[in-house]
Amino acid sequence: MSVSSEIAELWSAGTPVLYLVTPEEDRAVAACQAAAAAFDARCAVWSSHRGLDPAAPGAKEPAALLDALLRAPAPFLAVALDFHHALASPAVARQLRDALPRMAAEGRCLAVVAPRLALPDGLGTDAAVIRVPLPDDAELGALLEVVQAGLAHPAAPPPLPADVRHRALVAARGLSEAQARRAFTRALRRDAALGPEGIGAVAAEKKRLLARDLGLELVEAAERPEDLGGLGAFKAWMDERALAFDPDASRWGLPPPRGVLLVGVQGCGKSLAAKAAAARLGVPVLRLDLPRVLGAQTGAEEGLARALEAAEALAPVALWVDEIEKGFAGSAPGDGGEPRAARLLGAFSTWLQERKGPVFVVATANDVSRLPPELLRRGRFDELFFVDLPDPEARREILALHLRRRGREPGAVDVAAIAELCADYSGAELEQVVIGALHRAYALGRELETADLRRVAQDLVPLFRTYEEQIKALREWARGRARVAGRAGAVVDLFRRVQ
Repeated sequence: MSVSSEIAELWSAGTPVLYLVTPEEDRAVAACQAAAAAFDARCAVWSSHRGLDPAAPGAKEPAALLDALLRAPAPFLAVALDFHHALASPAVARQLRDALPRMAAEGRCLAVVAPRLALPDGLGTDAAVIRVPLPDDAELGALLEVVQAGLAHPAAPPPLPADVRHRALVAARGLSEAQARRAFTRALRRDAALGPEGIGAVAAEKKRLLARDLGLELVEAAERPEDLGGLGAFKAWMDERALAFDPDASRWGLPPPRGVLLVGVQGCGKSLAAKAAAARLGVPVLRLDLPRVLGAQTGAEEGLARALEAAEALAPVALWVDEIEKGFAGSAPGDGGEPRAARLLGAFSTWLQERKGPVFVVATANDVSRLPPELLRRGRFDELFFVDLPDPEARREILALHLRRRGREPGAVDVAAIAELCADYSGAELEQVVIGALHRAYALGRELETADLRRVAQDLVPLFRTYEEQIKALREWARGRARVAGRAGAVVDLFRRVQ
């Protein structure tokens, strides 16, 4: 259902107040005007600067607006811009509540347009909240034609091939109407045929706008599953889930995979695994900066809603949420029970449970003591994996990967001996062993040798020695709660007991 149809349906049902949550005033006003036109009713737009235009331009105060709304011939729709500020006044809220019965009976409606939801107590039961969605492909297509015609005026714009037009619309998904207009204008001025350079301009503009406005970052991930050392159980699980993204899977009855939560030791490849998972699914990676989105003192709820809406508009996509426990710090009663943090966690948890589009969420966490229990419920994620320090086989894989990445053949050195020497090293620390050994060999003016790797490995102090108790506690927490991302769970449990 379109926004204008929803407005018309609620208005005709006697809803006296509509609250349209959107930063795009022009789209909201256009939807309200279309709804009024469907009823052959009058519609006027109010702002504190212009008054109620065109019905009562002199009604610039909130109280005057409500008086003018009751005097106008019914049916009547008043669209009030930024009226949420006026509703913060108890006197204005009271005046509106007194007018509600008459408004509902006579077909008068007040449509509040605001970038965030701020309904005062007492109006919640009489107001219908409408979150104006981002433009769909049809709206983006119409906008592209308007921009193309405007730039080509007075000549007729050349028609775009269907495949080029489709790529342009896909590149613009997730943008507001104003943002898409700027992106299309920039792209068409650079390349009127919207070739690779023009499409690249749309994608670059989207990347910049998403990061600035929504705390979303399109990550250029070069990692592939084969670039991930160890984590065999996780990679096998991802191979199964990737099949569910095929079109035949939905016809067979399989829903799109929802996501995975990776908890474990720092530096053991959780972030790398998130990007490798997206590569296995064949979808782009969208990183959500939760601390930035939720850190705003005002409008955090709307910021989160807009970011998640943009992620769904970009689907299919992998949404990477790094260190998710930090984003919702303070949401648990033991953390002080901050109401705002709890509301944000509730909104995010609900979205995880009810999202419809193919958005595969990959969340990572280091500190399970700060992980809200709401995120661990089944249905939020398909699976919970524990990422431990790599076992001997995984250490050999990781060392070999980093040697090949730097142009060295693993067979030229004793990788197995170095892997045994690095029993408590994380994946990040194993990478530093390789890098440090290359520095040493370069300084000595010769090729890399096993002795260089051994020397660096012996000098490096792994995180395990500093945080041994915390890591053991993390392992104990994961026992029975999470699947092991590396070797089979029974083997890993035996390995822990031997330690």
